[in-house]
Amino acid sequence: MKIIIAGAGQVGVGLAKYLRAENNEIVLVDSDCERLGNLSEQLDIQTIEGSAAYPAILEKAGAEHADVFLAVTGSDETNIVSCGVARSVFNIPTRIARIMASEYLSQKYKSFLQSQSIDVVLSPEMETARRVLENLSVAHSVDFVSLADGRAKLIGIRCRKSSPIFNKTLSDIEKMTEGFNVRVVAFKHRQQLMPLNDTVLRAGDDMYFVVDANHLQPVLDIFGYEMIEPKYMVIFGGGKVGYQLAKLLEQTSYAENITLVEAREDRARYLAEKLESTLVIHGNGLDDKLVEDLNLSNYQVAIATTQTDESNILLSLLAKRNGVARTCALTHNPLYDDLLIGMGVDITIEPNAVLVSAILQHLRKGRVKADYFLQSGIGEVLEMEALETSKITHTQLGKLKIPQGVVIAGIVRGDTFLLPTSGLVVQNGDTVILFAERGKVREAEKLFTVGFSFF
Repeated sequence: MKIIIAGAGQVGVGLAKYLRAENNEIVLVDSDCERLGNLSEQLDIQTIEGSAAYPAILEKAGAEHADVFLAVTGSDETNIVSCGVARSVFNIPTRIARIMASEYLSQKYKSFLQSQSIDVVLSPEMETARRVLENLSVAHSVDFVSLADGRAKLIGIRCRKSSPIFNKTLSDIEKMTEGFNVRVVAFKHRQQLMPLNDTVLRAGDDMYFVVDANHLQPVLDIFGYEMIEPKYMVIFGGGKVGYQLAKLLEQTSYAENITLVEAREDRARYLAEKLESTLVIHGNGLDDKLVEDLNLSNYQVAIATTQTDESNILLSLLAKRNGVARTCALTHNPLYDDLLIGMGVDITIEPNAVLVSAILQHLRKGRVKADYFLQSGIGEVLEMEALETSKITHTQLGKLKIPQGVVIAGIVRGDTFLLPTSGLVVQNGDTVILFAERGKVREAEKLFTVGFSFF
């Protein structure tokens, strides 16, 4: 598949790196030659200097042969215009645009964006706010998402010394959860995926598992983690992410007591007018007097969404020191994820990784019903549809050759979640949930290739 990516920022480069690992042909376009640098050699991709809004630049990028156009520059206008050029001039089949301005995202402008030949509009701030909200459900989780219309859950949890999973192997964990529909799919140490069968979990390691939604609570109890439904939350930073998060929270059962702290007076006034039940306070979250007035010990969750990683980290640490049970910080540098283990920041959310996940969700073709990119970047969890003539159907799972780096986590048949045992046979219409480590998605998709008899 040939993919043109407009924008060599963190999102564009992250997408290029990830998609190139799957042997896609990647062309990265940016008007800043310094950004492009030596990415051509580093990532084994083609780079083009110039604006993707210009037909001549897209022609130079080979747009007439492209399958996908991703517009992720820092300019909404460039993204909109370049998608129009990609469709009208070169007829690129799939066009996805990153849009940041809330004005464009208003419902009344939806028809305008559609008229500009954009197939999918993605808002980094909205996607990030949704990810933060998802991760509030389980204490000490690093990833949490519903699968198969809520019938299963994917959860990543960070191992602590006090956790029953500490110093345990996969075999130990399987014995602990015997009788429950749960499958461990990955272990991560720092930024590395670890072998499932040989790893002993240490403090700071992450364990990812897929569990039947009906068995979620008892499994979490076994692992020493709990579901939470916080009522008292404070958000530091009223920028686009903080605003979207407050709006989302107001629509949930979490909305009993939400406080948003914003340093800029004009922005604080704007937020107070736009938000309904959120208490907006003008002030600096790092100010001792404000912290004292807030009485942070009354809050269960503190979420830092300011413009800088360092401020978000400091705000989270300050909240933890003042008695807040769960803290969350937005960070753009993935190195912080490991450095902050055990320091008091319970979870970090990388907006760029969130956006990459949202884009991949729309890129997967064929039998892929849903796709979730793990924030750590170690792989993806996919929902795949099995058809009558798919390779995976009508053969016991134990007799199938499952590609290395692929773990089948569960099968959803109707309303039932089935654990993938060696004797289980996948049937036509089943939804198969699987984990594919980075670069192995294409291998996983081969299991669902249909024979000619299907057509």
